[in-house]
Amino acid sequence: MSEYYRDQEHLYEIYNYFLDQVLRDEKIGPKMSRANIIIKFIYTDPDSEITIDLKNPPAKAGMYGTFYLGPCDLKEDVWSKQSADHSHRFWHGYENPIAAVTRGKVKQGGKITAMLKLLPVVKPTFKRFPQILEEMGYGDMVVNKR
Repeated sequence: MSEYYRDQEHLYEIYNYFLDQVLRDEKIGPKMSRANIIIKFIYTDPDSEITIDLKNPPAKAGMYGTFYLGPCDLKEDVWSKQSADHSHRFWHGYENPIAAVTRGKVKQGGKITAMLKLLPVVKPTFKRFPQILEEMGYGDMVVNKR
C-alpha cells in the first residue's frame, strides 16, 4: 500500500499537473529538451507508467516536451523502475538517485548517463513539487525531512 497515493488515478492527477508545469517552465523546460531522450518511469504501488518525450517536437504549444500518463507506444531511451513513494520523496529532494540504484531501490536501463545529466536541471523542481501539492489541495502529501 502506498504511503502517498490512493491509486493510479490519484498519482496521474498529481503528475499530470506537475509535469505540465515543469515542461512549460521557461527556465527548466528548454534545458530538459536539450537532453533529446525519451524517459519511461515505471512505478509500483500503485502500478503506473509515465513517459516523457524530450526527443520529438512537443505535442502542445508552449511546452518543451510531451508526457504520457499510462503505457504508450514510444520506445524509451532510458527507463527507471521504482516505487511511487520513492519517486514522491525524490521530487521533494529527499532521495539520492545514485544511492537508490546502488541499494536496489531503483532499477534503470538504457542511456542512464543521459538521464543523470538531467539531475542538475530538475533540481529547482524539488521546491516546486511541494508547492504544487499545496496548490492542488494535497498539503498533507508534502514530505517533511525525517
